[in-house]
Amino acid sequence: MRINLIRAAAALALGAVTAIGNSAMAQAFNWKKYDGETINVLLNNHPWSNQIRDMAPQFTEKTGIKVRIEILNEDPQRARLGTLLQAKASDMDVYTSLKIREGSVYNKAGWYADLNPMIKDPTLTSPQFELSDFGAGLIRNETFGGKLVGLPINVEGPLFYWRTDIFAKCKVEVPQFLEDIPVAAQKLKACDPAQGVWAARGVRSGVPYTLAAFLFNMGGGFKSVDGKQPGMCRPESVAGLTMYTDLLKNYGPVGATNHSFPQVVELLGQGKVAMTHESSNEFVNIMKYPGRDGDIALKVLPKGKASGLSKPVGFGWGVSISEFSKKKGPAWFFLQWATSPEVETVLATKGVAPPRASVFNGPELKAFAAEKPVRQQWVTALKELSATGTGDYASPTDRVPETREIIGRAVQEVVLGQKTPKEAACDADADLAKLQ
Repeated sequence: MRINLIRAAAALALGAVTAIGNSAMAQAFNWKKYDGETINVLLNNHPWSNQIRDMAPQFTEKTGIKVRIEILNEDPQRARLGTLLQAKASDMDVYTSLKIREGSVYNKAGWYADLNPMIKDPTLTSPQFELSDFGAGLIRNETFGGKLVGLPINVEGPLFYWRTDIFAKCKVEVPQFLEDIPVAAQKLKACDPAQGVWAARGVRSGVPYTLAAFLFNMGGGFKSVDGKQPGMCRPESVAGLTMYTDLLKNYGPVGATNHSFPQVVELLGQGKVAMTHESSNEFVNIMKYPGRDGDIALKVLPKGKASGLSKPVGFGWGVSISEFSKKKGPAWFFLQWATSPEVETVLATKGVAPPRASVFNGPELKAFAAEKPVRQQWVTALKELSATGTGDYASPTDRVPETREIIGRAVQEVVLGQKTPKEAACDADADLAKLQ
């Protein structure tokens, strides 16, 4: 017993010394190293971006570094990024990018700065940074050939949202399987023909994100079974495509092929539709509409009944430093601050799912979730996305932006009545194969 007490006392003493040492190192780190510098940041329109813009004065107060932040919608931001990076512009320092979409292309072009040397430099990286606190899968998405090109800023994926009051009024059961969704749609429409039933993305570049789980859960996908060829023409994939396009065609809003997340969120938020499959990121925006925090429920898209499969899309955006920036040091300070546990804790209560385990499992997010049932559903769904989600939702090629256009075109062709699902899917495979 005495030996155990001595060991315990020694452990406590060592812990105290370690804590004092860590505290001393944290205090010794010079956050004012780049006092007076200014960096330029180009972000996509995203809940994280909007919150970071509002909090940026705190970063300036902490570091003395001024930040000019420009936020553009996703496609315009990519277009502006392409122009600046191709020109090797040195006055754009930090930007957000979706690595599973354009990461391989940007990396091959040499547009990302390698963060590893900065992380290893104790004069540039706070001892409290802790890279290991980020989800391992998210860090893998930000890594190309051992080169860390960004830090994760969130966890996200599409979720199935529905109006509990409309389902209750019409006495329709909540779908437990993917195949139940069209059945529910039919019953809801019969119950109240004036009530909108379904909304989802129909614009070409945005479709694959919300379409993917329909194909996956039916047992198909964008790749062949061996993963070496396109796979939309597989019968299981055609079944998923058929369901997605039938919902848009038979129960969706007018102009659905031009809709992306802003239109879908507005329709659900204004109470004009009863169901959708849309990003977990949009949770906070949906909840801003009056009454939605009391009549919306959500979960991961139901699994396929015939297949027994649930394979949601799950990943995160990342924030990176331009290889052409002349202010990589100040830019790295910004990345550390913007992805710190302190900042992520604030963002988590604003509906931005944190990529750091310490924050996701922390007391603040638990308290936030406990305040409303729909918040707890959101957290629970995100945990499922983190555990089972995939960021691989393209055909086998690095030319991901082009695959999205081809897949989106197939959806539009079916919705507009130009082709059958099988014709559109098989034609898409033929074009996707040319990208390999």
